[in-house]
Amino acid sequence: MEQKSREIQAMFDDIAHKYDLLNRLLSFRTDVRWRKKAIKLAKISSGQTILDLACGTADMMIEMDTRVQGVKLIGGDFSYNMLKLGKEKFPAGSFSVSDAHMLPFKTDSFDRITISFGFRNVTDKPKGLKEMHRVLKPGGRLCILEFSQPEGFIFSKLYRLYFTKILPFIGGMISGNKSAYEYLPESVYKFPKKDLYRQMVLEAGFEKVDFNPMTFGISDATICYKSEG
Repeated sequence: MEQKSREIQAMFDDIAHKYDLLNRLLSFRTDVRWRKKAIKLAKISSGQTILDLACGTADMMIEMDTRVQGVKLIGGDFSYNMLKLGKEKFPAGSFSVSDAHMLPFKTDSFDRITISFGFRNVTDKPKGLKEMHRVLKPGGRLCILEFSQPEGFIFSKLYRLYFTKILPFIGGMISGNKSAYEYLPESVYKFPKKDLYRQMVLEAGFEKVDFNPMTFGISDATICYKSEG
């Protein structure tokens, strides 16, 4: 798993320079709407301290800062090149080189944790969830915004064609790294089904899980609740 993590880290370092452009292009800007909905579902409010894990180039941090005044935002990512771009885009934020398997933060540090399109890259998901639970304050919420497998026979077939054939071709042509955009659909289709996903979250210590599918199930904003006590 450690070797796989290093490979994923190197892959994101390599595509960082084209990451924003491709996100907008390949999702038809739907990723912007998904982030806004996730922020609302996470109940982010003024005065909170928030960790945006797998922050990438700080898109989620910028969105939170725009929509909610008076929040303290800390971005964590294991890709140095992504963090560098994030700092350039959002100099008001704080940033930390962070691996989800071993977070460099004290227990009970954050009111909220968001992780957008990065949880599928956590190679040991149960361990990552336990770390996120550890650094959340009692009563805190973790919001995992992630790609999912869409519902409906015809739409799911069309989406799979786009996701596994067209997206890797366009992504590879623009970024120069086709394998990174072949990895994306592979990681989504290998993502745990909802029953197992829910079980992992609960076994990590969270008391409740809410799934919130969006855009025919293409993505999901999963809210995980840490108990008050």
